[in-house]
Amino acid sequence: MTEGSDGSSGQSSHLPSGRRGPMTDQPTTSFTLPSRYYTDPAIQQQEQTRVFQRTWIYVGHISDLPEPGSYLTDKICSQPIAVLRDRDGGLRAMYNVCQHRGHILLKGRGRISGKIVCPYHAWNYGLDGALLAAPMTQDMEDFDRSHFSLPTFPVAVAAGLIFVNLDPDCRAFDKELPGFDKTILGHLPGMADFVATDRMEFDIAANWKVVYENFSEGYHIPVAHPALSKLHGRRTTASVVEEKFQFYQGVGRDTFDGFEVQKDEPYLSWQLWPNHCMLSLPGSQHFIILRMLPVTPGTCHERADIYAPPGDQPPNLALVKRLFAEMFNREDVAIVESVQRGLASLGFDQGRYVADKADGWYSESAIHRFHMLLLRELERGLTAN
Repeated sequence: MTEGSDGSSGQSSHLPSGRRGPMTDQPTTSFTLPSRYYTDPAIQQQEQTRVFQRTWIYVGHISDLPEPGSYLTDKICSQPIAVLRDRDGGLRAMYNVCQHRGHILLKGRGRISGKIVCPYHAWNYGLDGALLAAPMTQDMEDFDRSHFSLPTFPVAVAAGLIFVNLDPDCRAFDKELPGFDKTILGHLPGMADFVATDRMEFDIAANWKVVYENFSEGYHIPVAHPALSKLHGRRTTASVVEEKFQFYQGVGRDTFDGFEVQKDEPYLSWQLWPNHCMLSLPGSQHFIILRMLPVTPGTCHERADIYAPPGDQPPNLALVKRLFAEMFNREDVAIVESVQRGLASLGFDQGRYVADKADGWYSESAIHRFHMLLLRELERGLTAN
């Protein structure tokens, strides 16, 4: 894979073609990803096994696990997992599945006293995942408890955010995403001490990529988000474009009635491979992270967590939450669901990336970079199988 002169993350050796023609490694010349990539069950299955099961996925914040025995559960593309704090204060990530008959062990979030007990046959495990006891197994031949520990996988923390990777042989987080934490802490230095103020979940009738792509460009904001355009300035003051994450610092505008924003106050946004979108709107100390996971080719589940400093709410935070949940995200859901219906139509297969070489505020070059990386990872996963 080579890096393009426009900062694109390169290309797969076999770029796909659609009805209009082949994709290219330059966003200014390329047709878009063919529509089958948003509707084909076989492609979605490849994404699950070659992308989501081999990359770092956000699951929570260290404030969710304040003491030994604290745990959270999650599901990554149908894989049930648990992350907990062990007796020594470290984090452990493991499959949330009893090794006897496969029963799910923990539910939701909470704290356990010192062991994980299966509600089916009472096999119980330590906070490190080791099998401690299995009732009525003393007369079984060749039964070794050490062979039935809960399978574990890597866990990492960046700026207080917890990520897991189902691939036990993955690259370390700081090698895969170097400098990502600094882009957050440089603007929100207290992020590791933030707490969740809101958690929202949405079932969306659109492929997960459509939702991610919608966040990745500002081209639609003046048209589809008239209220947001009053906060969103069309000037980028700083950016960090790495292979698997991008950070953009723009400027806020003080033209939204009732929203206290200083002139040129930062408007911050991130895209983190493969399915994370993050932002911090001007006027308040807060951090919003969205995660999209595929359900079917035409549906996905979106989780949105909002973090802020503990204690009294920062200025504008209540309005930020209302604008995000009741206006911006609602508008975006309607957009992406309409796009998905169009992608499934016989009347559409490919468009063009609206991109410029300067990667301006409106440019869809970030979507092109995302597609190049997706194609590469799908191809790499094929050779690794």
